[in-house]
Amino acid sequence: IPLNTQGSAYTLVAADAGKAVLASGNITIADGVFSAGDAVTIINNTNGNLTINKGSTLYWTADGTSANRTLATRGMATVYFTHNTTGYISGSGLT
Repeated sequence: IPLNTQGSAYTLVAADAGKAVLASGNITIADGVFSAGDAVTIINNTNGNLTINKGSTLYWTADGTSANRTLATRGMATVYFTHNTTGYISGSGLT
């Protein structure tokens, strides 16, 4: 899996599909960037929590809610997109 290392806050881009983003700042998922079938893994490369800011809809697979998510220290989460405004997120250290 190709790695995209980011040293600060970062907004995901279409070229991140199929990659792992090694994040050192908050991550934003904008609407209209990804297509159905795209997936991105986010890895927290810090000693603190990161926020994953959602676009329109980001369903957490643990309970079906759609909200911004927190990714704990060294946690990892994957977002699978079913539409250009809808993603499903799951992972370790995710709340």
